[in-house]
Amino acid sequence: MRIGKPVAEVDELVTLLYRGPLEPTPWLGFLEALSRRMRCTRSAITLRLSRQGTPPLIIWGPPLVIDERKARDIHAVHAEIGDLDPLRNALTKAGDIFRLSELISRGDLRENRFYREILQPYGIEYQLGMYISEPGGWEGNVGLTNGPEEEDFTDDDKQVLLALRPHLEQSLALFSRMRRDETELQVMIDTLDRLTLCTFILDGAGHILRTNSAGRALIKSSRALRAADNRLALASKTANAQLQKLIGQAVSARRDGGSFAEGLRVEADSDRHLGVLVRTIETPSRYDNESGPTAVVYVSGLDNNQPLERLVSQIFDLTPSEAHLAALLATGLSLAEAATRLDLTENTVRSYCKTILSKTGVSRQADLVRLILRSVAVLG
Repeated sequence: MRIGKPVAEVDELVTLLYRGPLEPTPWLGFLEALSRRMRCTRSAITLRLSRQGTPPLIIWGPPLVIDERKARDIHAVHAEIGDLDPLRNALTKAGDIFRLSELISRGDLRENRFYREILQPYGIEYQLGMYISEPGGWEGNVGLTNGPEEEDFTDDDKQVLLALRPHLEQSLALFSRMRRDETELQVMIDTLDRLTLCTFILDGAGHILRTNSAGRALIKSSRALRAADNRLALASKTANAQLQKLIGQAVSARRDGGSFAEGLRVEADSDRHLGVLVRTIETPSRYDNESGPTAVVYVSGLDNNQPLERLVSQIFDLTPSEAHLAALLATGLSLAEAATRLDLTENTVRSYCKTILSKTGVSRQADLVRLILRSVAVLG
């Protein structure tokens, strides 16, 4: 009888677990190492336990060698009959861990449709599975599999998975947070794409971290702007010196806990100018460093005939209501006049104004108006 590895030997596996969310295929390194450590055919992490009509996301280590058409067929069947999976049905709450052989006899297993159409085609005869979840909503299980020529799993194997459980769930929580942050950022980038405002997010050293498709298109089409050595640069030496100075000021302001927004106009060709605005990115936490997003550079160089409030909303991350109020103030209206125009009480408008001042990093309404007019003059 094969004996599982002692709990004390999970140190390498823990390291690989926390590296897992950063891998192109999450946890592939961990799963491959777990399979070697446990001397089993494969290990797998299943995310979001399948519901009727919804196949789960399964990550195998080592990856399954199966042609694409067969994989699609099995995936479709899995979506249809996932509720017949004996192991999945038994893993319902934190800490649940079972061998497939504990849940169903070998005779009954061979009569089970899920076994015949899913497990058997994958060469799976023995399974050990454990339920995992995290507060953000991700759930699933981690498991080991063996083929009909190998042996069933043991209580020692269970103990290894149980020792790994808190690390698995913490790693899953990190994965959840990273995916949520990436999704939120992508939504903002996609919005800027639709509004054709070219956006370049920089770190504290001035390196480009992310560019939206409008920005990439502008770099390809414009001789005035380029990305050199992963840095944004202007073709004109004079203009580029100004740009680098503005980027440095934005980085310094962020480092000092302040805010900065300043722009310049650059001649792109005989009849067109680029508007460039550099501003700090407000940090939600003091535990950030300069390797993360620090400054953003907005460039208007494509078709950019946008309403004032929409442009203001993009630049300063204002809600539509806040952007509308800011645009009205920039056109010269007082708070009372803006309240009348928006059909709001003056107290409500004052509350909006405080939020706008906080988001734009200025302390007075007059400074807000100057900031908006200068920004729009550059980019509008």
